[in-house]
Amino acid sequence: MADLIASFFDWRQTVHMNPTSRTLVAALAMIAAMLTLAPVCVLSGGDSKTLSERVELGSGALVEVVGENAEVRVHSVSTGTLDLKITMNNREFVDFYTQSLSGNPVNHFVISATTSTGGQSTANSVIELGVPNGVELAIRTTNRAIFIDGVSLRTASITTSNAPISVANSAGNFDLNTTNSEVTVQSVDGRVNVATTNAHIWFQGTVDRGINSLVTTNGDVVVRIGERSDVFITGTTHNGDVSIGGDSGHTGIEIHDDTAVVSYSIGTGVASLNITSGPGAIHINPKSIAVFDGDS
Repeated sequence: MADLIASFFDWRQTVHMNPTSRTLVAALAMIAAMLTLAPVCVLSGGDSKTLSERVELGSGALVEVVGENAEVRVHSVSTGTLDLKITMNNREFVDFYTQSLSGNPVNHFVISATTSTGGQSTANSVIELGVPNGVELAIRTTNRAIFIDGVSLRTASITTSNAPISVANSAGNFDLNTTNSEVTVQSVDGRVNVATTNAHIWFQGTVDRGINSLVTTNGDVVVRIGERSDVFITGTTHNGDVSIGGDSGHTGIEIHDDTAVVSYSIGTGVASLNITSGPGAIHINPKSIAVFDGDS
């Protein structure tokens, strides 16, 4: 292409510029310009594509998702089959594959949707998963949200960055990690550990087993503990309001300068829940759900 354009301009300099020649030269110049811009147009555009796949899983199988700029949505299915649907936007820059690593039915299934060089800011994916009960789930993605609703899992390790995580109406042991975004855990039965930064954590569920934790910075933590819970709750924060049952003077709260320490039991304290914030508020069993101090 470069040789063609160079030859054209060498020829242009030898042509006597009569009106017909000027018209011809102008037309060829326009064509040459369009040819040089064509690769840029292809790179800046891109289309979308949706693919579907079904995989029969063994009991307690591990489903692993690795993504970049990939939103992940997880729901339950009543069969032993994994239902996968992925929509790839600017798909020429999405590197997508699936792999069955062991067993028939499959005991370890990997889904990967990463972005290649040139597509980090324009390419993204939406991965929708229907998972059977009792599987292990591991999700690692970036810059996109993760939504989990109505599932019953053995364990779940869920990680993203700069995007929220939401888990609702589910059972299992959940480890949830993100940055700079809110985490919402609602109506979950099982062990839960949450870590984020610069954002709120809202938790509602039964806590009656294991070691649990809710950790954030520069955000509030609001906890509503279910009636069947049996848990000993500890917490610390600074420069934030603290209340238990809507009472900021509860005997389970100690204030030392700008630091508050919480110690509170529901039942005999079989399980433990540690809450760490600061600066930020801690509210345990508030009278209202909307208790994010300083927010509208």
